[in-house]
Amino acid sequence: MPTTTRSKSKNESKKNDKSKDNDDDIDDDLEDLTQQVKKLDIDKKVEKTTIPKSIRKVADWINKAKHILVLTGAGISVSAGIPDFRTPGTGLYDNLQEYDLPFPEAVFSLDFYQQNPKPFIRLAKEIWPGLVYSPTVTHSFLALLQEKLLRVYSQNIDGLECLAGLDDKLIVECHGHFRSASCISCGARQKDVEACKEKIFKQQTPLCEVCKVGYVKPDIVFFGESLPRRYHSLWRKDTKKADLLLILGTSLQVAPVCTLPDYVNCNRVLMNREEVGDFDWNKDDENIFLKGNCDDTVILLSKALGRHDELLEQNKKTYIGDEKKKKDGGKKKK
Repeated sequence: MPTTTRSKSKNESKKNDKSKDNDDDIDDDLEDLTQQVKKLDIDKKVEKTTIPKSIRKVADWINKAKHILVLTGAGISVSAGIPDFRTPGTGLYDNLQEYDLPFPEAVFSLDFYQQNPKPFIRLAKEIWPGLVYSPTVTHSFLALLQEKLLRVYSQNIDGLECLAGLDDKLIVECHGHFRSASCISCGARQKDVEACKEKIFKQQTPLCEVCKVGYVKPDIVFFGESLPRRYHSLWRKDTKKADLLLILGTSLQVAPVCTLPDYVNCNRVLMNREEVGDFDWNKDDENIFLKGNCDDTVILLSKALGRHDELLEQNKKTYIGDEKKKKDGGKKKK
């Protein structure tokens, strides 16, 4: 009997020790969990303090908006490797000497194209959408917002909004696109756009399949040409319906598109390297100017909106890899 009692006491002691160990493990787990929660709270506070107040305010506007109107310019495509037009030193118009033009804008002049189509044909091959240049994170950001977008009015001809995954119905390509082509003499829309593209890639000037003598060009808007009918049919009702206007990477110098911000009755946000337009950008309750590169700005916005990882994943999906560039004959200009 004494032996049995001692054995029982020993077992109870072991149970007590095991119970104590379990309690210690639970305490350690709770301590680890507490530290993780504290670290998470600290990380959130740090991230919140590193995101500027103006960015957080714009993010709040975006969250509340239901009909966001967007106006984009060449500045949103610069990080893709496509130069804008007017930046001194790096803009397209400052780097066209090799095209032997009488003046830079002549590359988009109907009269000059009629006389000498070679400069535009050469340029068209270099900037043809979908071959070399991939959508930037700014393009991908617009694609993420499309459930809130009323419309994107793009002044660009690079087609990167479409490549980024934006629904065609949401885009107004104010200055045209490369997906169709027409004769500059008789105006006939060409049925075989691929044949036009092949000619241009061989550095040959396409001729009209209808009149047989007129030069053909992609349906991008040259100086003196009217903007697409889609622009004229939508801009009035869109500016009236918009509850937030985002202006990205534009000089607001080319009419009539540059006048769109004048017609909205909502908050305006300018994401640009410099202030443009005739607005008081210091009125935080109405207009906000976010100075800097568009990509840097939208990355901060995506963090403020809690969609940063989603943005990077979206952009990764639309990257044009080296294999596709080789296959399509694209060569990125240095």
